This record gives sequence, C-alpha cells and structure tokens, in this order.
Amino acid sequence: MMARVKLAAVLLVAILIQTTLVPDLRVRGVAPDLMLLIAVCAGLAGRAELGAVVGFIAGLLADLFLQTTPLGLSALTCCLIGFTVGAIRRSVLREGRALQPLIALLASAAGVILFVLIGGMVGQSQLTGLGPHRIGETAVIVAVMNAILALAVAPVVAWAAAGSAGSTRARAERTALLK
Repeated sequence: MMARVKLAAVLLVAILIQTTLVPDLRVRGVAPDLMLLIAVCAGLAGRAELGAVVGFIAGLLADLFLQTTPLGLSALTCCLIGFTVGAIRRSVLREGRALQPLIALLASAAGVILFVLIGGMVGQSQLTGLGPHRIGETAVIVAVMNAILALAVAPVVAWAAAGSAGSTRARAERTALLK
C-alpha cells in the first residue's frame, strides 16, 4: 500500500515538473518527456507489469495535461514502453545502475517513434507531417535528455516502487539497481 502512495506522489510531482519547469528546458524546440522516463524507470525498478501500470498512469496524466492528441495515445505508448523495459530487464538485463542511462536513451527514442507511429495510425497527420528527419531528430533529443535525467529519476522511482512487488526477490533486485 505504501508503495502505491509513493508512486502516486512521484507521478504527481513529475506531472507538475513536466507542466511547469520542463517546457523551459528545450533544445531545438524539443523538451524531455518526464512521463515517458517515469515509465521506463518503473520498468527498470520492477517487473513488466509494474512498468505497464505506471506507464499507463503516467501517459494518461500526460494526455490529460499536455497533449493535443487523442486521449490515450500517450497512455498506450508509455504502457507499452514500460512493459517492454520491464520484460527485457527481467529476462535479459541483470545490471545495476550503470546501464540505466543507456536503457533510458534507447527506450525513450523508441517511445517517441512509437508515439508517432501509433498517432499516424489513428489519423494524427500532424505527427507524421513533420517528416522522418524531424521525427528522428526529436527522438534523439528526447532520448539524450531523458538519459541524463535518468541518473536522478531512476533511484527515485526505484525507491517509490520498493515493496510494490511484495516479494523478497523483487526487493533485492531493486536494491541492486540502486547500487
């Protein structure tokens, strides 16, 4: 129960930061995506299910407060990315904190591209109208900024998620991530 409260607090603080401070951190007109980063870090901190649930809630908050795209587009994207990071982490990656920025870089770039692809499939032509070069540039900029921010965000999400899995093994894995 306490983990849910901590995760909710992290999500609320993240959406406040995303809507107030992050817009001023633009590089070539692109700002970091803190809600996508929260989903990635939740996948790193726990299992795939935790990444999916936290990603869905983070994306839904982004949809409610930030987007001019259909409600649920960010929720779906963040859910899929959080689930994928959690699934890959559990089956392939057994690392500590050293690879977190790299994983955040790759997952954030994939998240931006997935957002545009799904948006294009549901008729959001303003997303695909930017052209492949600008979409790639945006994905790279978001990915680099999120990778840098992951150094601070990943430990916070791991702390908040502690106890959410309810097993000793999951807590031990999260403790190893914090080292």
